[in-house]
Amino acid sequence: MTYRIATLLCAILSLAACSPNDNEPPAPKLFEGQRDALDKAKAVDLELQKQEEERRKAIEQQAQ
Repeated sequence: MTYRIATLLCAILSLAACSPNDNEPPAPKLFEGQRDALDKAKAVDLELQKQEEERRKAIEQQAQ
């Protein structure tokens, strides 16, 4: 009987130890600067692709 109580007590204590702690600071934002730079580069690349497509269309219309 005491074995069951001890097992139950250990299980309850181990589950209580795993509960999240709300007092912890948020994790640091790793590589945020690099991600921002990558997003900006992707936006610039998209804009360059649009401009290139417009140039190609203009050249095709002039050739006709």
